[in-house]
Amino acid sequence: MASLAPPTTDRPLLEIRDVSVALRTGNRTMVAGVSLAVRPREVFGIVGESGSGKTLLTRTLLGLQDDAYVAGGSVRFNGQDLPVNGYANKARKLLGHSIGFVPQDPFSSLNPSMRIGKQITEAIYLAKGWPMGAERTREAAIGLMAEVGIPEPALAFNQFPDQFSGGMRQRMVFAIALAQDPKLLVADEPTTALDAITQRRVIELILDRSRKHDLAVILISHNLELLRQSVGRIAVLYGGQLLNIVPSGDIGQSTIHPYTEALFDCIPTREKTLADIRSIPGEPVGAGFGLKGCAFASRCPYVVTACRTTDLPQNAGTASIFSACILGRGVH
Repeated sequence: MASLAPPTTDRPLLEIRDVSVALRTGNRTMVAGVSLAVRPREVFGIVGESGSGKTLLTRTLLGLQDDAYVAGGSVRFNGQDLPVNGYANKARKLLGHSIGFVPQDPFSSLNPSMRIGKQITEAIYLAKGWPMGAERTREAAIGLMAEVGIPEPALAFNQFPDQFSGGMRQRMVFAIALAQDPKLLVADEPTTALDAITQRRVIELILDRSRKHDLAVILISHNLELLRQSVGRIAVLYGGQLLNIVPSGDIGQSTIHPYTEALFDCIPTREKTLADIRSIPGEPVGAGFGLKGCAFASRCPYVVTACRTTDLPQNAGTASIFSACILGRGVH
């Protein structure tokens, strides 16, 4: 599948500048100094190993992470500033209206005791105020189920989540998100529990609906190859640091940040032989590293002393392409 190029003329839909995320217990900063912008209709990826801070950052930005908060920086969505004071409450008001969210686990995000149709009509009611029992609400829900590829949607309307496969349940969660007519869809590891064929179908569904609805998408994954085939640009997090924002087409073709390069070297692709696939030496660094030095320094083949002691470069201007490499690798 061809990568989707980012729009170049629209003002950012979501813009975050120098954002830090801290835990409420102990006020420990876990994600530091992240700046990036997502434009209308753009399909944007966020990647990193488990514990890199990608999900913590995103859920906190959406006001969903109860044990963490936005500790600094600024967030702007669709022209509206979301100040740090009272941030979570303001962010949650956007959910269900301007922002749709697809969590990574459809098994826990659907109510097992409530029929699928009722869960979707409830989302329509919360977003549009249409009565849940009204015929037009029911028809809209069935239409959404058909749109996301649920077979026999009128029959499925009256069934319960446990009567469907994991892939079908993920489609139902996606239908609930679309019921809100969002401007931005955030999908957090939406294919984690699915087999490879179902993963591709879910991703293709998200990309198709992005095109048809002029929908911006943030797709979060630990699977760099999945993102490389699906999105226009990818933000790379490690140790709670933003290390790279790179066009997906540059990965494997151009000089990029050493961590992104190392991630790509781990991934089997059609173009690689077995000898081309290499693991990253050393142990992963979790979120919370800070900004003094590069979190990847202990595993980087290009490391010099300055990598461990110099403040990390920041994407202060929310550039569309960015590398935090102190040595200048991948800097455009």
